[in-house]
Amino acid sequence: MVFRGFIPDSLNLISVTDIRSEKVSDWLSTTPKKFEICWYFAGSREQYRIAGHVSLVSNDILKDESGTNSKRQSVFFSEKFLHQQWANLSRGAQEQFLWPSPKAPFDSKAGNNMNDDGEQLGATKADNSVNAQIINDDGADIQTKETSNESQVSSNAKSSKAESAFDISDHFCAVIFTPLSVDYLNLKGTPQLRCLSDFENDWLEVVVNA
Repeated sequence: MVFRGFIPDSLNLISVTDIRSEKVSDWLSTTPKKFEICWYFAGSREQYRIAGHVSLVSNDILKDESGTNSKRQSVFFSEKFLHQQWANLSRGAQEQFLWPSPKAPFDSKAGNNMNDDGEQLGATKADNSVNAQIINDDGADIQTKETSNESQVSSNAKSSKAESAFDISDHFCAVIFTPLSVDYLNLKGTPQLRCLSDFENDWLEVVVNA
């Protein structure tokens, strides 16, 4: 999953996923919904294992569970929050939520929407325009640079209007990770440094053996 920021003024981490995925099914079938994230930074040789509870926000969940959620969830358990996370995605990332169900049998007719040059069928390309894309781990477009003879301001205005008109998919689900404990490991030096901290002890770090 891709880290997409923090809930303002909190330690809660944000990500998004397809509500049809297996992990969402597993979370919906358990109470409380638990998670563990492992982050390793190769440059500094540091590892963070973060564990806690998961909250899910989607169109269907908002309809089914309205008024039954805890006070801790109320800040982000809303249509406004969900729509903001949707708006933060590029048009290409939004379109992924219209794809067939994850892990369903592949349908070559439904899945083959590219021509022999790797271009999306039905898409148009200006003769004097060059597009360069940077793709992140989930295949989403995270940066697009366009050079064209047309006004860049006009192009950006058209793009914003197109994205705002693209309705949120019922398959789209925002995921909020509420950390309750952190296991930190620094692989530099001998002996290696390992610290444990958790919410119940006000995040006081305790140094333990690696």
